[in-house]
Formats: sequence, structure tokens, C-alpha cells
Amino acid sequence: MQTLLAFIVTIIVIVAIHEFGHYLAMRLFNVRVLKFSIGFGPKLLGWRDRAGTDFVISAIPLGGYVKPLDRRDCEIAPEEQAVEFSGKPAWQRVIVYAAGPAANLVLAFLLYWLVLLGGETGRIPVIGEIKPDTAVEQAGLRSGDELLAIEGQPTPTWQAVTSELIRYAGEQRELRLTVMSADGERRDVLLPIHAWAAQQEDNPFTVLGLAAQPPQAIAGSVLAGSPAEQAGLRVGDRVLAVDGEPVANWAEWVERIRANPDIELTLDVSRDGERLSLTLVPEAVSAGEEVVGRAGIGIAGMRQIHYGPLSALPEAGRRVWQQTTMIVGAITKLFTGELSVKTLGGPLTIAQAAGETAAVGVATFLLFLAFFSVSLGVINLMPVPMLDGGWIVFGVVEMIIRRDLPERFLMAAQSVGMVLVLGLMVFAVGNDIFRLLK
Repeated sequence: MQTLLAFIVTIIVIVAIHEFGHYLAMRLFNVRVLKFSIGFGPKLLGWRDRAGTDFVISAIPLGGYVKPLDRRDCEIAPEEQAVEFSGKPAWQRVIVYAAGPAANLVLAFLLYWLVLLGGETGRIPVIGEIKPDTAVEQAGLRSGDELLAIEGQPTPTWQAVTSELIRYAGEQRELRLTVMSADGERRDVLLPIHAWAAQQEDNPFTVLGLAAQPPQAIAGSVLAGSPAEQAGLRVGDRVLAVDGEPVANWAEWVERIRANPDIELTLDVSRDGERLSLTLVPEAVSAGEEVVGRAGIGIAGMRQIHYGPLSALPEAGRRVWQQTTMIVGAITKLFTGELSVKTLGGPLTIAQAAGETAAVGVATFLLFLAFFSVSLGVINLMPVPMLDGGWIVFGVVEMIIRRDLPERFLMAAQSVGMVLVLGLMVFAVGNDIFRLLK
């Protein structure tokens, strides 16, 4: 149910903003708008404003449209010529078509800015175990190396590593990575990604052997008044053992604490090279129907990045530009054959991603909305008839030749575009179904 609701919210918000961009531009140029619809099929809800526009929410939430008064659809009375769409100058029609994608990009910018105001927290990208015969081993990377940049672009967190890495999907090349070893030495290495190009549907981290170092049982923060503070734990302390049993990582530490509420535990701790013995009694707290222990320390190995209202603006713009260029690059690779068409996703993939991000939290879901908004905006700018980009191209041609293109040509081009778009949608849905059946 959560997946379905997240999908519906995603489509309604993104499509509504897109169509509202068209609507505002039409009203700006005094075009009469007959209908503003979110979704297709039977009407669920609707109302009419003073200008005579019917605003409708329909049953099938897979898109939307704005219908202007247009001589191509109906007879136009002489007194309606001034508010009819096709009779407007070509430059005005170009702006109307571009306004939808532009609205999506503006929405994405605002969403990124809003999320950045709350700051970012992510795991520091430290490499874990190096497996033999992998691209990571071939590049000369070592366990404990921190990834500082990919091709000069900073990667402060693993999320940033993923965002940068995906830009090079399908490419047969080497990536220049800037890393810093555990002792502070900075160096550049070349990571070959040819194996990923040959296995595009697989996780690139798995294919390349790029594994994250498991979080260690190190106190990144100590809550005031908590059992950890009372036991004498400090930031930077590493828990080596609990009641004599070694603790290998953070997950094992959490498991031991949760399993022992109100029970005295003896900790072996490493602090500045010295081994200490501390006594901790985890606080008993309710977690659903069970009672678990809590120590009150935060995980180490996390990086927090803070932005103010002004400093978040250029970063939000950079995110939109980054996503835009990545999507344009992916589309180009699909046409050149570098990227497999099997990587395309349809409504089911979108629904799954919406549900997963909504389950993580509001900020993550807003980031997904921003990415999807950029995707819709960029895809609609493709020069394909039926999409906004196709009509923009026709409008620009009319501006150059200073006359309207023949109606027969426009209708034929729209039919071809419809076949192409519908065929692509069917293919994407087929990919979705294939992934579900795997």
C-alpha cells in the first residue's frame, strides 16, 4: 500500500508541476485553456474556474495534459481567434512547450535546496576488503583508502560515489580516482570499468569489487546522561570486546547491547593506544513489543555536511545540472549502443523506487522526487514529435522559415512520435516485468 501511495503522490506532484508550467505560459499569452487534467480515463474529481478551465483528476495516474482552444481540434468562432493556441506566434508556442520541462527543473532545484537546508549525513567512503582479480585490485586500491574524488568531482560520502560512478555507465574506460590512505597519503589511481560495461544490469560495486569498509564499533558521539557517558565512554573509543567476547564491527556491538537491557556488561576499550576496562549497563527501552538495551553512542565513520540558505543555492543548482547531464548522457548512450536498453525502467520500477525511498524517510523521498522531476523534464525536451521537444523544434523551424509548417506534416509527425513513445513505454514495462520474474 505504501508503494502504491508513494507512486501516486510522485506522479501527481511531478505531472501537476509539469502541466502547470504549460498552463501558466498559455495564460501569459492569453490562450484559452479548456482542460487541465492530472491522469487519464474516467474523471474522479473536477471543478471549473472563472476563466472556464476544467481542472480534473482522473482515474489512471500515468500522466496528464493541458488542452487549449486549438483550431486543429475544433471549429473556432471569429471572436475566439485571439485566444486560440495554434494561431499564436511561433516563439510564444515554443515558450509554452518549454515551460513544462522548465517547471520540472525549477521544482527539482527547490526540492534539492529544501533538503540541503537540513544538511547531509552519509558514510565516509572508506574501502573495505579488496578481493582478488577485481578492477579495484588491478587499480592498486588498498583496504582503508578513502575515496576523495572521481574524475576531479568530490565524493564526501558513499552516496556521492554512487552518483558520480553512475555517470560512466556503459563506458569502456578507466576512471581517475583520488584517494587518501589511512596514514594520510594522497594519490591518484586508474580504475578500469570495462567489466561493468559488459555487465550493465549488475551492481557496479559488486562487478568492480568496490566494497565499503564495515562500520567499526567506534563511538562517533556520546549522548549526555546516557549509560555510555556514565560508563566513561568517550568519542573515538573503540570497543574491542564485551564480557570477553571480541566485537568485530558496529553491527555486533549493537546486537550485544540490544540483547542485554539492564544487564551489567564489561567492555574492553581502546583509547589512544591504551586498553581500558569499563562497566556499562544498557538502558532498557521499548521497541515495539519487545524491550531492548540502549547505550547512547552514535556510529562513527559518518560525515555531516551543513548548508545555509544561501550556500545551499549553488549546491542545489549543481545537483540539477549533474542529474541533467547524466540523463542526457544516458540517453545518448542508449542511441549509440553503449548503454543496454535492458537498463530502461517503466512504471513498476518507478513505483518500487518511490515506495523504497518513502520508507526510508521524507528527505530521501524528496530527493527521489527531485531526480524524477529532472528526468521527466529532460526526457520531454527530446526532439521527438509528440514530446515537448519535438514541438519546440517545429516551432523553431517555423521561426526560421517565417511560415507555418503544413498541418498534414505535423499530424503525420505526431503519429510517428506517438508510435515511438508508446513502443518505448511498452519495452520499459516489459523490462519491469522481466525483472520481477527473475
